[in-house]
Amino acid sequence: MHTSDWLQGGPFLEVSFLWELKEGRTQAICTLIRKLSALSTSISIVDVNVEKLIEAFETGYPYDEEDPLSPVVHSLELKLVADIAGTRKAILQVEQLSANALLVDFWFFGSRFDAPEWGQAGIKNEDLAAFTDFLADLYSSFGFKVGGIAIEKDIRELFDCHKPSPSPCYQFENLSPDSSLEMGPDFFALVWNENCGKLRDMPAQHRRIGKSGVLVVSSDSYSEF
Repeated sequence: MHTSDWLQGGPFLEVSFLWELKEGRTQAICTLIRKLSALSTSISIVDVNVEKLIEAFETGYPYDEEDPLSPVVHSLELKLVADIAGTRKAILQVEQLSANALLVDFWFFGSRFDAPEWGQAGIKNEDLAAFTDFLADLYSSFGFKVGGIAIEKDIRELFDCHKPSPSPCYQFENLSPDSSLEMGPDFFALVWNENCGKLRDMPAQHRRIGKSGVLVVSSDSYSEF
């Protein structure tokens, strides 16, 4: 991720989800932006050149410029301001993982300590519930397959795949419910959509959040390490 001067320092808290690509890339981004504007959580896009950024996302760039057979990377970053336990800077990264899967990933300054010199608020333990509510809000709008909250990790960590994206091993259907929850010990919270597969073993610390969503929340206190 290239945070430029919008987000500085670190580490970063990531709220991410896996979204099925059912339409063209440009249409998917336009749908994403429209849905973000309708969330209960207040989110504003700071960039003024959004159309050009979407065009660059559609075109992509080679993973290896010296390899004529290199896969093409389709990635987009948008600067945001979000109201989650206070006003916060954020970066939204969207990346095409495979032919039918998009990673949607929100980055926040994740230190417990404020950084007033950068205009960045830290995240306290009591703020974590607001980020969990944000994840549930995203699920209510997007109905994604799986989403989660972690430090310096996104939802692609749940795939049994160690290849750079894009790759067929990140196909949407390659993520199963029980293996996803087993492979996510580093996540503060996970949401699974049971329309994409029923959970055989329901975690103890879970609650249903509508639209067949199961939210699992860790009992651990917030820590960036």
